[in-house]
Amino acid sequence: MSVINRMLRDLDKRQQQEPKSSYTPAAAAPTPFPWGWILGAFVIAAISVVAVMVIWQWASDTEVQQQAEQVTPQPVQVSETADVADTPATVDVTPPAPAATQPQRRMQPEPVAAEQAPASSAPEPASPDPEPTPPEPELATAEVVDDTTATQQMAVERVELTAAELAEVKLKQAREALQKGQRERAASLFEQVIALAPDHVAARSELAAYWYGRGQIAAALAVLEQGLAAQPTQSRWQLLYARILLEGGAYQQAYQALATIDLSSAQANDLLQLRATAANQLGLFAEAATDYQALAERTEEARWWLAAAVAYEDANARDAALEAYQQALQRGGLNQDARRYAEQRINYLGDL
Repeated sequence: MSVINRMLRDLDKRQQQEPKSSYTPAAAAPTPFPWGWILGAFVIAAISVVAVMVIWQWASDTEVQQQAEQVTPQPVQVSETADVADTPATVDVTPPAPAATQPQRRMQPEPVAAEQAPASSAPEPASPDPEPTPPEPELATAEVVDDTTATQQMAVERVELTAAELAEVKLKQAREALQKGQRERAASLFEQVIALAPDHVAARSELAAYWYGRGQIAAALAVLEQGLAAQPTQSRWQLLYARILLEGGAYQQAYQALATIDLSSAQANDLLQLRATAANQLGLFAEAATDYQALAERTEEARWWLAAAVAYEDANARDAALEAYQQALQRGGLNQDARRYAEQRINYLGDL
C-alpha cells in the first residue's frame, strides 16, 4: 500500500508539473525602446565636440600670440657717407630709446661747412653729446595752428553772406513759397528782403502786388509810398502806384505821383498814358494832349494822335488839334468809325 500510495503521489506531481511546463503564452509583451540611452549618448557627443573646439581655438590663439611676441621691429640702419660736406647726414627713423638704453652718438641734421676735411682723409667722428636734445615741436605746432586758422577763415568766407546776397536768397524763398501757396510765409520773406535791402525793386513791387491781390489796398500803397519816398522816379513803383490810385479814382494823387517820369525807362510809355489819363480826368486837357502827343511820337500809333487831337480840341488849341487829326489819318491802324470821326473834325476845324 505504501508503494502504491507513493506511485500515486508521483503521478499526481507529474501531472501538475506537465501543464505548467507545456503552457505557452499567446503573445509576448513588447519591450520598450531605449530612448533615454540614445538621448544621453547625443548629449555626451555634443559636449565632447564643443570641448574639442574650445580647446583648439584656445591653442590657436595662444600660438598666434606667441608668434606676435616673437616678432620684433628691425631698426632701419643708416649708413654714413665718407664725404660729410657733400651729402647731408640722414637721421635714424627708429623711435628714440629710453634714457638708459639710448645711444650717446647722435647724427647732426646739418653738415658742417666751416671746416671741410680732404676727400682722402677719413671724417672725424662727431663728439658725443652729454644729453640728447629732443626735437623742438614749436615749428610744427605753429604750422598746424596757421593751417587751422586758414581753414576757419575760408569756412567763414564761404558761409558769410552780405545783406544783398541774403536778400536774394530770401527773395527766392519767397517766390517758392508763393508757388506752394504759402502766402503768409511769402509775405514775411518779402518784408525781410525789404528790411535787408530797402531799395530792392523786385521785392517791394512783388510785395505790393501781393497785398493788392489780397485786397489790402492800403498795405500795397504804403509799401510803394515808402519806396517812392526814397526814389521818386522809380518806374516800376510809379506804375503800380498810379494804377492802384487810378482804379480807386484818386486822379489828383496819381497825377502828382507821376509828375516826373524817366522817359528812358522801359515803363515810360505806360507812365505817359497813365499821366495823360489822370490829367484828362482832372480837366488838364493841354497837359493830357502833350503826353498823348509824346506817346504818339514814341510809338508811331494813330490812336495816340487821335487822343492828342481830341485833348487839344478840348483845350481850345484848334491848330494843334487839326494837325493831330491829320497825323492820325496819315497813320494806319484806325478803324472806319475813327477815320470818319477824324475827317469830320478836320472839316469842321478847317471851316472855322
